[in-house]
Amino acid sequence: MRTNQYQILLSCNRLSLIIVFISLIMSTSTKSYGLVRQSIYLKTMHYALQDTIGKQDTSLLHFSFQPIVIEAEFHSKNSYQERKTHQLYLDIKRIYPLARIVSNEVTMVNNQLDSVYLSKSERKNYLKWYEKHTFNNYIDTLRTLNRRQIKIFIKLIHRETGSSPFELVKKYRGGLDAFIWQLSANALLVNLKYEYDPEEDRLIDDIIRKLY
Repeated sequence: MRTNQYQILLSCNRLSLIIVFISLIMSTSTKSYGLVRQSIYLKTMHYALQDTIGKQDTSLLHFSFQPIVIEAEFHSKNSYQERKTHQLYLDIKRIYPLARIVSNEVTMVNNQLDSVYLSKSERKNYLKWYEKHTFNNYIDTLRTLNRRQIKIFIKLIHRETGSSPFELVKKYRGGLDAFIWQLSANALLVNLKYEYDPEEDRLIDDIIRKLY
């Protein structure tokens, strides 16, 4: 009986090593447009083996493995891509903290509206005060962002809050204001409806995880 248990255990360990090895090969050999990135998530594996002795069921072995993430680094195909990637790195390093501030502020405002400012007039006065407060605190920083950084900023807001800036303006200021703001942004070749796409923007996600 012990010999059989040992053989089963050995087979399970070998299977785990084979899966990890295959994942490693896949993650380091997949290339797309000069960028190498393949995440393999090995779901928690459970091996529950039971043996029946007479009429009594006895659980012999149980293994639980945490998910394993294997990722290969991005590699630039040429010097131009390398410069673009480095520029994106610098932009995110500067902009991501601002996106986190937006996320925290949205959470704070929602909590205030849900628990403190309950009447329509109170909510209106609070949002008017908050708009002025935000303008005074952050306008100087936002004015220094260029068009490229603004586009990234809009995507990061969606990534952190789950809503695009257009949706946030519409929620707190109304549909008409959101429409006017969108027209103003379009004049600058910016779209307030930009959304973060985990697949298309995976390099952004990779940089953020490395930085923070």
